[in-house]
Amino acid sequence: MKFTNIIPTALASLLAACALTGCSKTVDYTGYIPKTVALKADGDKRKDFRLKDLDTTRFGKVVIDPVVTPDGNAYGDLTADQLQQLRTLLQEALAKSFGTGVGTGDRTLVIRAAITGVKPNQPMRNIAPQTQILKGGYGYAGAELYAMDGANGPVVAALMQTYDTERFGTEKLSALGTAEKACTEWAEAFHELIIKK
Repeated sequence: MKFTNIIPTALASLLAACALTGCSKTVDYTGYIPKTVALKADGDKRKDFRLKDLDTTRFGKVVIDPVVTPDGNAYGDLTADQLQQLRTLLQEALAKSFGTGVGTGDRTLVIRAAITGVKPNQPMRNIAPQTQILKGGYGYAGAELYAMDGANGPVVAALMQTYDTERFGTEKLSALGTAEKACTEWAEAFHELIIKK
C-alpha cells in the first residue's frame, strides 16, 4: 500500500468509528454513590443496582434531598447560575417522577442525586457538516443517583448514567440542551428502576 493511501484510509476508518460511537465520553464514577453498592453495567452508558426482592409498597413517603454538583472542575465553563439551573431541573424532574409516591407503607424512601459531569454543547460547531460526523461540538452529562430506606438506612437502588447528545436531536443547539434533557431522562429512568417488578 502506498503511503499516500494510508492517511485517507486511516481517516476514513476514524470517521466511520466516530459515526458509529459518536466519539462520546462516559462520565467516570465519582464515589457519590457509596462504594459498597454493587453497580452492574447495563450498556456502555449506564450502571445500576436494585436490591433483590425490593418491596416498594413499604415506602409511603418519598424525600428528595437537594441535588448537588460536587466536583467544581467537571462542568466545563458553566457558571454558578447555570449549575443551579441544572440542579433545580433535576430536583423538579425527580419530584414529578416520584410525586405520586411508590407505596403506602410507613417507610420513607430518601433519594440523593448528583450531577457529576457536564460537557456543554458548542452550538456553532454543531451546524458544520464535519462536526455532524465527528460530533466535535457535542456535549454530554453524567449523574449518580441512589435511594435509601430512611435517611440512614441501606441503599435500595442506584443509577449511574451518562446522557450523550443525540445526533439529530434539538438539544445540540444550546449549550445546556443535553444536560437539561438528561435531567428528565435520569429522573424517569430512576423511577422505573425502583418501581419495576
